[in-house]
Amino acid sequence: MGELTRRGLAPESLKETYLQGKGLGDPIQKRQANPPPILDPLSGVLSPLGLGALVPRSPRSDAHNQAVEEHVRSRLEERDEDVDIDAPILTPKAHKRHFEKRGLLGGVLPPLTGVLSALDLPTPQESGLKAIPGDDPAHQYQPPGSTDVRGTCPTLNALANHGYLSRTGVTSFAEAANAIQTAYSMAFDLAVFLSALGLLAGGDIPTGKYTIGGRDSRVPETLGEPVYGIDRHGLFELDGSISRGDRYFGDNHSFNISRWNKLVGDANDVGGGLFNTDAVKKNAADQVDASREENPNFTFGANFAVVYATRALLTRPLPNGTEPNVANFKNIAPFYLNETFPEGWFRIPNSYSLVDILADIGDFFLYKPQLIGTNYNGAFVPLNISVPTAAPAIGCLGFSLLSSAAPDEAEPVVQAANALKNQVFSAVLGAAGCNIADYEANGGTPYYYTSGENGAGGSGSGITHFGEWDSQSEKPTGLSAGEPTRRKRSSFQA
Repeated sequence: MGELTRRGLAPESLKETYLQGKGLGDPIQKRQANPPPILDPLSGVLSPLGLGALVPRSPRSDAHNQAVEEHVRSRLEERDEDVDIDAPILTPKAHKRHFEKRGLLGGVLPPLTGVLSALDLPTPQESGLKAIPGDDPAHQYQPPGSTDVRGTCPTLNALANHGYLSRTGVTSFAEAANAIQTAYSMAFDLAVFLSALGLLAGGDIPTGKYTIGGRDSRVPETLGEPVYGIDRHGLFELDGSISRGDRYFGDNHSFNISRWNKLVGDANDVGGGLFNTDAVKKNAADQVDASREENPNFTFGANFAVVYATRALLTRPLPNGTEPNVANFKNIAPFYLNETFPEGWFRIPNSYSLVDILADIGDFFLYKPQLIGTNYNGAFVPLNISVPTAAPAIGCLGFSLLSSAAPDEAEPVVQAANALKNQVFSAVLGAAGCNIADYEANGGTPYYYTSGENGAGGSGSGITHFGEWDSQSEKPTGLSAGEPTRRKRSSFQA
């Protein structure tokens, strides 16, 4: 809080409380045992980089140090004859050799160093119109098993259900980035950014492993701190979601049919029955207004861009590639309601890139500009974050704040988060014309806040059932909405 005050980010009411030595009040009443949130529930921003190093912590155990050492050795001592620079996932030695022979990986990534030196790297995947999953036997739908992890992101759940990600739901930085490209025709830079964000949100950074749900023993914790998967509140999972409720109300993991039906209503009201940009812009603005009004702990702070990014990802890459401008019910609903690819679905012909999503975030925000801030003591308290006026710059601000997140935890975790920012996020955003340093200079550096929270979170499984939406989900009324295909209800029980 002292750093926030110094930077001028802290609202006056919180600043005075802090300066008077009164702390920040009682812990927020918990409605459900969740992992500690990434966002400070009081200030709406994350703690400054390096603050965790000032907090006395127990040193890492010998076992943790040994685990890190063994992982690094296994990756860096790869035999020369095993190095393959044409593999879909590059080992660190392969990445180095690729750089020497062909230059930056994907035109953006140099070899990684330090705590990231043992990470396997994704590679650019083919794009263009293609049936997904088509008749590929390796990628047909299978319901999750009893030990498989699923989370709050329907499109990631769909990737796991079809085997583009490990069907266990335990994935890695490289695997997830490749799967996002292959299945959804997202460009290399955007896929790298999104997967790195998942790793930052709730993964083991040195090994690159994380789950698409909650904490899992199959993900190592080599830095001596718990890792909670992307269901951890604040980066991927957040208030104002398309299909999940706000954390304050207790269940921010399960599919929320009311939220979905609101989106369908917006498609009818302003989209002509389509989930087009008009519909999702209205949905974002209305949900921010509703959450600010109804949720006393609502936070729309340093993660504000996620509210718009998730809606851009719905209306841009998810329509059938045979009609990429027609985001109808038939081709969108199965992702959210059944977590599967629609029948006869093709990925879009032209890749959706980081430049594209930065512009969309800003455009969606400008539909109804919202104050950046948080509810506190019964009032919405704006933060001292200056929002640009140009759409791409707004997107750049939002993604810079997310990329600069670092945990208020032990120093090794902070160093690892810094390494992701400096070596991965800065590289891909810089190539898209977005300089993180521009916003750090303006006091925009965010941080994780973990104090006073119970870390025993649930798995975060949000699976819905085949056929469930036939009776509960509203249907668009527009002539171009398409008709849903009824499927047999799965025997899997979440």
